[in-house]
Amino acid sequence: MGTRLSVTVLILALLNACATPRAIRLDTGQGSPLEYRPSTSTESVKVDTEAFEAALARLVLEEPLTLRAPQQGLLVRASHPGNSADTRWQRLMRKSFGGLCEPGQRRDNCLSLLDDGLGLGEWDKLGVALSLSLEPRKESIARAVEKTLAPQLFYTVIVTGLVTWAILAANPEPVFTKAAAIVSAILLIYLGLETFLEVVDASRELKGATDRATTWVELEQAGHRFANRVGPEVARVFVLAVTVVVSHGMTGGAAWLASRLSMLPSFMEAAAAGASRVGISLANVGQVSAVAVEGSTIVISLPATAVAMAARSVRGAVTGVSPAGFRSWGSFSGLKSALGSAGSGKQWHHIVEQTPGNVEQFGPHALHNTENVVPLEEGLHTQVSAFYSRKILRITGSRDLTVRQWLSTQSYEAQRAFGLQAIENIRSGVW
Repeated sequence: MGTRLSVTVLILALLNACATPRAIRLDTGQGSPLEYRPSTSTESVKVDTEAFEAALARLVLEEPLTLRAPQQGLLVRASHPGNSADTRWQRLMRKSFGGLCEPGQRRDNCLSLLDDGLGLGEWDKLGVALSLSLEPRKESIARAVEKTLAPQLFYTVIVTGLVTWAILAANPEPVFTKAAAIVSAILLIYLGLETFLEVVDASRELKGATDRATTWVELEQAGHRFANRVGPEVARVFVLAVTVVVSHGMTGGAAWLASRLSMLPSFMEAAAAGASRVGISLANVGQVSAVAVEGSTIVISLPATAVAMAARSVRGAVTGVSPAGFRSWGSFSGLKSALGSAGSGKQWHHIVEQTPGNVEQFGPHALHNTENVVPLEEGLHTQVSAFYSRKILRITGSRDLTVRQWLSTQSYEAQRAFGLQAIENIRSGVW
């Protein structure tokens, strides 16, 4: 028995030693990349059907998709020239919206088994399979865009974006740049590292299956396998991410993209997840220039200003925090006495505010410590304090409560996540 137990322990130890830890590296171009290993849950931010339809309708209604003539660059096949003849690609995508034809169904509204699919290129076959994988979402998409443009045209635009991303994901160690990098960053924030890597792997499997496919039925089967593997919530986030990027989000710059992102469902939850689990601010996703997959590690290229304060705090990149590590005090005056000035032109700021209710609920040491108190520029600190005193319906859901009053009813973790996001959003001009 003892020998068997020893062998079991040895095997487990070897497996743990060989397992590659999954991590995120934030490459700011300033010295070595910051390796960020978040300890919080990797559970995805939930996006249900109702929230998906509402967000998609807002994205399309408030800023309709701009369909331009083809040009060089990523996601260009999302374009739709208004006066030129339809390309084969566009005809395929519109027909794929109707799925495979049923007996007696008009062949111009669906993919017919009688059509010749042998001449399709890799893009065409992957596009058809991805279109068919979204079959369970078609009704939701149609409802969301029914007042703006033909569902088939919208479908062509979005599926083309999905195909472009999937083509890149199918590479052995993919590198996403430009628009595809933004889509990847949104997926990482909403889905988490584990699920994101699963989607990348599923895309590789889908690409291999569609390359081998010689019939419409095989393409449909490949699409259904992909849909079953990634699941409905991942598909909804995927469609929303591409919708944000192929509209004015890219041409309007990072600030405009940030305003578009605020229309996404569960925005605050996703913002907290981005800060704590990925190390980047959802509001600053537009500044991400590249996302690379290196084995089990994700490398995100972005400016230092786009690194979330949560990641900077964890790795000691926020100036003014004691180099001795975590320290706490029973009062704010005790902290200031120990740490001194916040720095020239800066003031100490509590991420979770030092309100009487928070002191009573969490205790002073949870508030007056080197993880919760950070130096902020005086102007930014004033703006953040004023923001907490305002009544903002779209954030609190109430016309009567200030942001501070609304936030005081939530957990310490929720208040901290909101506080970090508030700093990022106010600094970047989103709020």
